[in-house]
Order: sequence, then structure tokens, then C-alpha cells
Amino acid sequence: MEVLKPISGARRALLMFCLGPGVALFLSACPALRPPVVAPAPAAATRLEVSRVSERGLYLRIPPSPTAAPARLRLERQQGDEPATPLYDLVLSEPQQHAWRQGALELLDPQGVARQNLRYTLLTSPQDASAEGWELSASLETSSRALPAPPSTFDVTSTPEGLLLHWQARPAQRTRLMRRALPADPAEGDAPWEPLADLEPAAGARFLDRSARPGQAYAYIAQHVDDRAPAPHFGPFGPPTYAVAPPQSEPPAP
Repeated sequence: MEVLKPISGARRALLMFCLGPGVALFLSACPALRPPVVAPAPAAATRLEVSRVSERGLYLRIPPSPTAAPARLRLERQQGDEPATPLYDLVLSEPQQHAWRQGALELLDPQGVARQNLRYTLLTSPQDASAEGWELSASLETSSRALPAPPSTFDVTSTPEGLLLHWQARPAQRTRLMRRALPADPAEGDAPWEPLADLEPAAGARFLDRSARPGQAYAYIAQHVDDRAPAPHFGPFGPPTYAVAPPQSEPPAP
């Protein structure tokens, strides 16, 4: 047991010397009075968030973080009391590490739709890809809902102003419309689907496509989006509906 003793004269003189004028200059000479070494504040922690949910599954995103991109990552999913299921265990390529730093790296859980009490755990390994062991980087508890159904009715009517699309809307859900031009010759192949409109619920259940080219045939599809937390849930697209844009009107003869 260490017993505390009174300060002797010599030690008292040294102590007074260290605490006298110019204390900042003399503290380093007094081992017992050196300030403790304080570690720098830790960098902001890595986070996980749900970016969206669709037919393909639940997408997790790693927002931008000042922490260095790891060499390896491992993602596990647990639901309730079930054992954890490993989803990813991979060495990050250089483009993937760049995506990590930019907050553009997404991880897909194909089985994450319409599931409650989900817990995701992100483990990382340092820059040395051969290093053993994992560090806990982030965890997220969340749930997902069933995806919204597409519009129950979806029709298009040709008007002098363009092609008028109308459908049965769902309360508090966005409607996304896609369009594809149909080739006059089937041998030309199908054109890609292109975004046409993204409508808030307040916009109603009608949209006039004024950009349709006169005489061109089009296919249209629609989906509903549920924007409630934790992230947008994109429902499936319904079957396409078809229409031909009205021909360009001839100017009246003089």
C-alpha cells in the first residue's frame, strides 16, 4: 500500500518553482504535473439508412462520412430473435471505395420487402485487406411495408392538345408515369422507357402529354409511390396502355 507523505522542503521548493511565474515554461519539467495526453475527438460515425424499397428489395445507403473507406465490409440482417443472416462479405474495389466516400454506395437486401423488426449490422475491416477481425461501424433498426399497388384503372384519350392520361389515384401517394415510343417497323426493336412525370397527390389523377409527336404511337405505364418513413416505397408498374398522338392539324385553306 502506498502511503502519502508530507512534502519535503526540497520537493516543496521544486513545486513552487514549477508553479511560479512562467508556469507554461516549467510544467514540462515537472513530470508529476504534466497534463494527460488526450486523444483527439473521434470522427463522425458511419451511418446506415434506407434509401428506397422496390420490387427488387430494400436498398441501404451509407451517407457521406469523413471516415476512410474500408478495405472490406460485411453486412448482416437479423429479424426479431432469428439468427443473423450474412448478406455481403466483400473486398471493396477502388470504384466502390470512391462511392463510399461520396455517399453513393448502396447495398441491396432482396428479401427486405414487407418485413418488420429488421436490424442491419455493418462491419468493416481496416485498409489492409488481409487484416483479421471486424469492427462494428453502424447498425440500423427499421421495418418495411408492402409495396403500393399500381393504379387500378389507367387509360389514355387522344385530344387535339395531346394525349390525356387518367387513372384511379390512391390517397397520399405519388404517381410516376413512364412513356415509350413504339417503332413503325417492329424490326427496329423497342425504344427504352423514359420518365414522363412524377406527380404529387395534390396534382390529381390526370396528365396531358403535350410532348407526344403527332402521329406517333406510344405505350404508357404508371406506378404509385408511398413516401412515408423510413424511405419511399416504389410499387410495381401496372400493364401498359397504348395510344397514337393525333396528327398535326392542317392549316385552313386560304
